[in-house]
Amino acid sequence: MLDSDQLINKQLERLERISERISYLIGQNDFEKINHLDKIRKKIINDIQEKNYVFNDNSKQTVLKLISKNQKIISEFKSKSTENLKRIQSSKKCSQAYIATL
Repeated sequence: MLDSDQLINKQLERLERISERISYLIGQNDFEKINHLDKIRKKIINDIQEKNYVFNDNSKQTVLKLISKNQKIISEFKSKSTENLKRIQSSKKCSQAYIATL
């Protein structure tokens, strides 16, 4: 049986792997998988909050790194989303211009 430190470390490791995978998927524009992983990430975070785990110093450092990594991921995601939206808007304008010439 795992003690609370081992359980929290296991959950934090899972969160870290999920964050790394989401970072990779952003570059691949695989938004469906990103959404799925984000749901898992939120479930893990809710589980940690519900169980009121007490973090040791090592776990606190890991949490701070995860927060920083997640902020970077969100920034990358927003940037990619903005790029995709601009591309879609440009394509829409081209299509509208083409249709207007018919």
